[in-house]
Amino acid sequence: MKKIWRKITAVFITAAIAAGSISGCASSTGGASTGSTTSGQSTEKAKLTVSTWAGADELKQMQAIVDKLNANSKDYTLTIQSIPANYYTKIQAMISAKQAPDLMWLSQEYIPMYAKLGVLMDITDKATQDSKVNLNNYFDGPLNTAKYKDKLYGLPWISQPVVMYYNEGLLKSAGVDLPSGNWSWEDFRTAAKKLTKVDSSGKITQWGTVIDGWPPVQTWIWAYGGETVDKDGKILIDSRESIKGLTELNKILRDNVSPTQEQAQNMGDADLFKTGKVAMFFGGAGDDLEKQVGNKFKVGMAEIPHGDKKVTFSWIASTVISSQTKNPDAAYKALVDLTNATFQWKVVPPIQDGFDMIPKNMPEKEYALDVIKKSSQYARGFNNQEKETEIDTAIGDELYTPLINGKKTPEQAAKDAAAKIKTITGK
Repeated sequence: MKKIWRKITAVFITAAIAAGSISGCASSTGGASTGSTTSGQSTEKAKLTVSTWAGADELKQMQAIVDKLNANSKDYTLTIQSIPANYYTKIQAMISAKQAPDLMWLSQEYIPMYAKLGVLMDITDKATQDSKVNLNNYFDGPLNTAKYKDKLYGLPWISQPVVMYYNEGLLKSAGVDLPSGNWSWEDFRTAAKKLTKVDSSGKITQWGTVIDGWPPVQTWIWAYGGETVDKDGKILIDSRESIKGLTELNKILRDNVSPTQEQAQNMGDADLFKTGKVAMFFGGAGDDLEKQVGNKFKVGMAEIPHGDKKVTFSWIASTVISSQTKNPDAAYKALVDLTNATFQWKVVPPIQDGFDMIPKNMPEKEYALDVIKKSSQYARGFNNQEKETEIDTAIGDELYTPLINGKKTPEQAAKDAAAKIKTITGK
């Protein structure tokens, strides 16, 4: 799972709009439609492009899907544009130059910004009237991230809930019962202390867990009824409920059951788990840790611990349509076909009846199917705002990193983060 607090802002696109370089559906570029009859109707398929950050094996898998779609469609030919590095910088440059792809992948935090700036096509009416799109089949968490001001701008194709992986052998050796779906954060804290080992010189040789800026700090805030900001942008990160969650997190951090942030970054947090130096690790339900660990030890998966309620963060991405496309109808058909095909490919799909394919696509996940299903039911994304990437950066800089490093109390960190977010949003 990608764990990057992106610092790209809306400034570049906003400036482009001010200069008049981004327009509506009319564009000199975008998908081309070739061939026409005397009545003006196209006789050939629309040529469309979909941009993706997929590379290597993932790109090959996606290409196989697109090849099948192209062979079966009478309306479009879809070409993949792979941008595995600097994806958003390049997408923004293409939009500014009126060379936006017809379709593109967006992770959840970018949709409000792009929708506000008018670079996305509103698909609300089409999707609600389309028998090939069952919006009721989506889990609420992922579908909500594709909306902006109650309008739908994309179709989610993945929703990876954060779960807790554990090294079964280390837990058994320490006399820790294997985690159930009802572990509280206090249960987790107790286990993490038992699983942290110190040698005769006082050096830690094994940690109970790793918290280095991941999972998102909202994991604890949400668990105790708090929010960073609500759907309307009201700042709640310094509310009583949010501070309660931060206080519970701070207890874990002060127990010295995790490598320092510097150690985790130098050694790699996932690598610490895979090499048996960390007993419990938070990762996406679709991460291939079982395959990477192999026979070194038995990997287990459990639902994330709960606070006052069960909730977990989910990494969510959608496919959207550019408002610059010259073929909106064909682009919409391609969007629906590609999304439905991706449900049969990606782990974890964002829909309620999409779990049957998981054992086929990732046989090593069959043992954890129940955990993945349950986690998906209460997984959610952020209450994404128009400047979400800036908000995320502020939370990391003003709250999460200082808390991890013991530089601030939960109360001070929350207060500082709230003040910084206010300067960003003006609310």
